[in-house]
Amino acid sequence: MDARKETIDVDFVRPESLGSLSTTVISYAVSQGLSLDEIAQVIDISELDYANQNARLPDLFIGELMTVLADKFPDRAVSMEIAHCAPFSMFGGLVQGALFATDFEAALNWFVENTSIIADQSAVHLEKTASEGALVFAHPCEFVDNGYTMEATMGVLWRFLNTITVPKASLQRVEFANNKAVKLRPYEEFFKAPVLFQAGRNALVFPLDIFCRPVRYANPQMFDLIKPHFVELRQKLIENNYPAALAPLRRSIMDNAAHGEYEVAAAAAAANLSLRTAQRLAKQHGTSLQKLIDEIRLINAKKFLNNPEISLSRVAQLLGYADVSSFRRAFKRWTGLSPKEYKNELFKE
Repeated sequence: MDARKETIDVDFVRPESLGSLSTTVISYAVSQGLSLDEIAQVIDISELDYANQNARLPDLFIGELMTVLADKFPDRAVSMEIAHCAPFSMFGGLVQGALFATDFEAALNWFVENTSIIADQSAVHLEKTASEGALVFAHPCEFVDNGYTMEATMGVLWRFLNTITVPKASLQRVEFANNKAVKLRPYEEFFKAPVLFQAGRNALVFPLDIFCRPVRYANPQMFDLIKPHFVELRQKLIENNYPAALAPLRRSIMDNAAHGEYEVAAAAAAANLSLRTAQRLAKQHGTSLQKLIDEIRLINAKKFLNNPEISLSRVAQLLGYADVSSFRRAFKRWTGLSPKEYKNELFKE
């Protein structure tokens, strides 16, 4: 494996995010009493990377630090504290673009179109029914940190959208996919709406009547001028990382993984593709359907192995393996370590 990019093989790069996301979480951690030396023990990040908000850094940096914060302050809603104080600049140049959107729905679509600039493995889409609309989020690393980074990111985005909409927007409810014991009050006080966990998805759910509300600084001419720049930026990221054509497959794999489903046929079906078409599509872009699935499997495997209360046989079962030996072989192939060796490294003094 390439230590810097943490690849499974030369054709498959681990997820990366805009450096400003890491900077935001690190700044919060420091404000809560963690020293940079303590943070360096958790994540391998240089001072140069920390200072460069436009750097592309592995998503695991953020997830690992969020996990440490959640463990250090178990009685606090750390993700909501970050959402309350984080600067909107954590979204980089996307903020400037959204400020010029014509209305609330255009601002939502702006983030949907450009989410890969923030985190290249994010899957965000807009769903509308006859009674409500939902901005739905997914990311493979939410399985690493139990969704804390996802909660904070959704919170900051909601705060921003609420600020730029005239009159201020409101929520029907907020949904989180992860199942964990939390006090709902800090979440509901922040979002000013009902918050549901173990909802099967991550979503900000809005009443339909706010979609046509104007944006405070709407400027159609500036909006049109900015769009080509972000199209070019997205294209550069695609060339450096994953082809956009694989986005539906990656999204289906992430959705299936949330339910313990890792079969190639199921991934293809969830993306509304035949198995043969999905395999051919992956091959055209220098990877395979199985490699795409194994990327998510590896992230989840590390998450489960980080928990000493989950047995190895249970980890294998959660990842869709018929037996422990099959999981051992796969993990060794991905990382060069057996699960036992990985845990020994993880928990050694």
